[in-house]
Amino acid sequence: MLLQYFKSIFIPRPSLFDLCLSLFIFIPWIKGDTARSDFLVFYIIFLLALTFMMRPKREYKSFPLSLLTIWAILGLFIHSYDISFKSLTYNWKIYSLMMEGLLYVLFGIIFIRIAVKYSTNLKFVFLLAPFAIKPFLTGWFYFGKSTYIMAFGLSVIIYLFLTRKFKLVIPTSLLGIGIIIHKWAWLSMKFRCRPYVWYQLFLNMFYHPQRRDALNILDPGIQFSPFVEKYISQHQWILQIKPWLQSIFGSGFSQYLNKDYTWVDTTIWNKLLNNTNYTFGWVHNQNDYLNFGQCLGPIGLGLLIWFIVQSLKEIGIRPMLILFMTILLICFGQLTMFDPGRGGVCLILSAVCIAVAKTEREA
Repeated sequence: MLLQYFKSIFIPRPSLFDLCLSLFIFIPWIKGDTARSDFLVFYIIFLLALTFMMRPKREYKSFPLSLLTIWAILGLFIHSYDISFKSLTYNWKIYSLMMEGLLYVLFGIIFIRIAVKYSTNLKFVFLLAPFAIKPFLTGWFYFGKSTYIMAFGLSVIIYLFLTRKFKLVIPTSLLGIGIIIHKWAWLSMKFRCRPYVWYQLFLNMFYHPQRRDALNILDPGIQFSPFVEKYISQHQWILQIKPWLQSIFGSGFSQYLNKDYTWVDTTIWNKLLNNTNYTFGWVHNQNDYLNFGQCLGPIGLGLLIWFIVQSLKEIGIRPMLILFMTILLICFGQLTMFDPGRGGVCLILSAVCIAVAKTEREA
């Protein structure tokens, strides 16, 4: 029985393109963030070049991905086409900004599109998943990250509920609750900073002040390119709505002192918490979606959510929905997609889920 199931995974036989695409799952094994970043972009270009001599295996269109690409390109010209001399990232130049911003968005979307449209059979990629969990296991063992386990457990419970397997939902839920109670002190400690970070990231989607202490710039806030600033300064009516423009277009990529951290405004929290003397400062971003909204604004976040909803409909109620929901929940509790290693793994596994689901649906 097990042997027959194993053989069925390779029916129909994967193409050469499928084999090349599956190598993307080994991105965590590349040493160095810069090397992984280069691999993510240039290997996708290689895969795209292969499709030029292939016929599409299935149709795939996505309005949210199309609009998201256009929005990211627009943001590049607004924020970074000519980097402001006031920006803390002035010396990074265009290449660095594009590598961290537009290119990740653009080639991530290209990867999903070509994987879904040109692959023959990607089911065997699930067998390679153990090779892809290296960065997640490292985070789990060395830093005690519980998000991965909780995301998987909650995804299983949701799937059992959707498939109406209520006899399994109750014991699985009780097991999860028992683990939470047993590890409550540890989970409370790990979760403690997240509400503050999430609230600050939410504010940053609409409000990007420049924060200073007595001597230093703590957070440069939003930076428009000199070309945009010059145009705005020449039109009084645009100057009046400039704060609203900041809310619409977000802060852009790499406009912060550290792209993985956010300055939590302690004055806000001291007022909310009855003047309790809380001190946070720079705190690691703990939510991919809010961080994405911070970079591309609420419109960009809305387009991303539209794509997620579309993908959930494409996958339907299938076992692979557990994997896809696990990735979604991990991104809700961790900064994952902004890391080239972890983000690359989530990218290929998500693309495989969509591609396999469309194949099964069309069959």
